[in-house]
Amino acid sequence: MSGRRAWWGLGGLVMAMAGCGPAPAPRAADGPRAADAAPGAPGTAGAASGSSAAGVAGAAKADEAAKPAPPPTSAFTPVAQVPAEIEVRLHPVEGALLVSTTNLQTPEGEQIAAAVGVLKDGTIEFPKRLRLPGWGAAVIGVYGRYPDQLDLIATGTTGRTGVAEHHVLGAQGWAQRMGDPGLWFTGVARMGSSLVGLVGPTMMGVPRFITLRGPKVGLTITPAPRKEPCRGWEAPLAYPEAEILSQAFGATRDGTALSYGIDCDVESALEVWKPGERRATILPVPALSEGQSPDGARTLILPGPGEGEAWIVDGGVLRYQGGEPKRIDPPATGARVLTASAAPDGTLWAIADGALFARKGEAWAQAPLPDGVKAQDVAVGSDGAVWVAAGGAILKHGGGSEAAGAAPGTIQLQQGPPPRPKPNRPFPQPGGPKCPQNLVVLYTFSKTAPDDYDFPLTRKALKGRTEFSQARFVVTRDMGQRFLAAFVPSWDLAKKLEERIKTDVQGSTPQIVCADPEVVRELKLDLKTGEVVR
Repeated sequence: MSGRRAWWGLGGLVMAMAGCGPAPAPRAADGPRAADAAPGAPGTAGAASGSSAAGVAGAAKADEAAKPAPPPTSAFTPVAQVPAEIEVRLHPVEGALLVSTTNLQTPEGEQIAAAVGVLKDGTIEFPKRLRLPGWGAAVIGVYGRYPDQLDLIATGTTGRTGVAEHHVLGAQGWAQRMGDPGLWFTGVARMGSSLVGLVGPTMMGVPRFITLRGPKVGLTITPAPRKEPCRGWEAPLAYPEAEILSQAFGATRDGTALSYGIDCDVESALEVWKPGERRATILPVPALSEGQSPDGARTLILPGPGEGEAWIVDGGVLRYQGGEPKRIDPPATGARVLTASAAPDGTLWAIADGALFARKGEAWAQAPLPDGVKAQDVAVGSDGAVWVAAGGAILKHGGGSEAAGAAPGTIQLQQGPPPRPKPNRPFPQPGGPKCPQNLVVLYTFSKTAPDDYDFPLTRKALKGRTEFSQARFVVTRDMGQRFLAAFVPSWDLAKKLEERIKTDVQGSTPQIVCADPEVVRELKLDLKTGEVVR
């Protein structure tokens, strides 16, 4: 399986053409090319006897032909500067363009873990009313109408597991309607008059549908076969109670619901609920192009151009059409798709290797950006406006209502890549036999715990347990939270350590994650005595 990771009229967008030289002149049978025989052609007697003026003119034309063509004109206009050193995701809603970020620092120096901003008069503003409560949440999507009817979907974290979060916007800010630990949203889709999300466990459990607004949608998740290795901790899936480990959820325009992921044979598969049907059909998915997906690549299901069609984006692109998924060519040779968005007419807008592409019909066309800047995100609004985050700015093209942009010349586009934000994870990945580094999270620091806390209960539980001598006990920090954890060399040892702490330390809930977090300090333990080695 490959790594994970909007149809619209192209109008005035120009596709850059490369490698187009002059076509060779026709050659007569068994004779010289017509151009070779013409008077004044370079390399012929006629050229030698021609006037010097003709020779200069020919040289000038050759020099002009050698010059590179000017860069194509971009149809995108910068409308707002993005605050320095932050990375934004774009969320067009009715009445506004919203953005989200997980690394905002206010002018007062306050560090905000997650915030939502709004484009207003050429400026991205981050009002306190739109800051998310808690810490470490990553916004997946925002839906509805600004400013009085918005639903926000995010994945938070306890440091040990993901938290599926649903917020609605009220007069005082975001009000949390759902915050279920151990779950994360794989996607949200509009199905008729309902807004529906699919959540799945980050470790073990059963995925389920969540109706966020409108009438409840009664769809049934396909259970995993009752056979090995499809169930239990030894299974290759993180939550084998379902046949498909969902990585993305979406719907077509006619209400067909789609869940894309892997089955218990670790093969790509698609779970399809057709309109009016409660139970799904499982379809195999053709392999996407080989190669590593770029960091931060998103797995998405987006509405396609036809009523029963959809785009599936996972580093490459599939098209669900005629009841089956079909692989399509990448935007460029060897390119991997970072993210994508679908326009109201089904045009697919995609970012690959920093370039922006649009696919309508059966072909891709590159959409040039101002000054050749690199794109980081793209989103298409319900009015057809295409928004792009690139070069430290928000760019816009098309749409029925033009947002008031910044004054001409006030936006400075960055030619190089933007400063990389501090790394963060929406939630830890589950551990397993195939994880390159299993980490057993043993204890979460309270805010008042001193930095040199020595964990007496944990040490007591490990006293005499020399079978854990291969474990490396450390204090880690992730998204601002500290943990006692243990790097272990094998999955079997991780399970034994998890069970020992769970049994001997009352009230503890250790978790096994696949992670390599920042290490604050190492805690060297003498397992024979249970004491810290100073």
